[in-house]
Amino acid sequence: MLRGRVRIALALILALGVTGCESLDKFNPFGDGKKPLPGTRTPVFPGGVPGVESRAPLLQPSNSNVSLGAAPTVQPD
Repeated sequence: MLRGRVRIALALILALGVTGCESLDKFNPFGDGKKPLPGTRTPVFPGGVPGVESRAPLLQPSNSNVSLGAAPTVQPD
């Protein structure tokens, strides 16, 4: 009887804790909002990152041309 009540109490506490997680990010006890730093925003790399080709195809792994006959066959036990 006591075990059942303890389980119910733990389930209620867990449920209340989980439901409070959604609204916790808006909780701000000091009332300070994040203010952006003053100044102008300019892109760091306006023409793209140097040395990186954005449209280059991805390189294939080095073992992509190994024949499947070279792999050992595994016999099920």
